[in-house]
Amino acid sequence: MVTKSMEEKNTSLIVDSLQSKVEKLIIQHKKAKEDLVQLKEENAFLENKLTEAKAQVVDLSEQNKVLKLAKSLSGKNGKSTEIKLKINELIREIDKCIAQVSS
Repeated sequence: MVTKSMEEKNTSLIVDSLQSKVEKLIIQHKKAKEDLVQLKEENAFLENKLTEAKAQVVDLSEQNKVLKLAKSLSGKNGKSTEIKLKINELIREIDKCIAQVSS
C-alpha cells in the first residue's frame, strides 16, 4: 500500500505541475493575441500615414514643377501675371484630383 500512495502523490504532483504550466501557456497565448491585435492596428495606422505622405510628395513635386515653370516663364512677353494665374488654377485642379484619389 505504501507504493500506491507514493505513486498517487507522484501522479498528483505531475498533474499539478502540468496544470500550472498549461495555465501559464494560456496566459502567454492571450497576451500574444492582444499584442498581435495591437501591432496590426499600429501597422494599419502606419500604412495610412505612409500613403498620405506619398500623396503629399506627389503633390509637392507637381507644385515644384509648376513653380519652376512659372519662374522660367516670368518676365517673358509681359504676360507673367496671366501665366501665374493659370498655373495657380492648374495647381488647384491638381489638388482637387489628389484629394479625390486619396479619399
